[in-house]
Amino acid sequence: MFLSMVDVAEEKQREYYTSPQVEIVKEIHKRLISNLQERPTIEGLSKAFLINTSTLKNTFKGVYGQPIGTYMKGYRIKRAASLLRQTQATIVEIANEVGYENQSKFASAFRDVMKISPAEYRKQNISE
Repeated sequence: MFLSMVDVAEEKQREYYTSPQVEIVKEIHKRLISNLQERPTIEGLSKAFLINTSTLKNTFKGVYGQPIGTYMKGYRIKRAASLLRQTQATIVEIANEVGYENQSKFASAFRDVMKISPAEYRKQNISE
């Protein structure tokens, strides 16, 4: 009865990924988050893991919900936020640790994601 109420034309076509594709993308994810200072290209990852670039992009987005670049920016900034709260490392050291060579680019990315500067974030969230 319920199925007759669903407009199939309006239902978003769901993407399906093969198990090997998902496993490769999970391995790529592990590599990306294991060394944030490394910034591999999608093309480089595709060659290293023997996966088509568009398949990599589509499968990554399907598994993790965001494009690779967007996901990694958020991941880096969340890691930086954790370091700002839990360590005494300078903002420059934290920026370098999460893969930003330039402090102003880091501050801009941090503000973009967290809606606050790294220094203000640390001041408001310092672990006591």
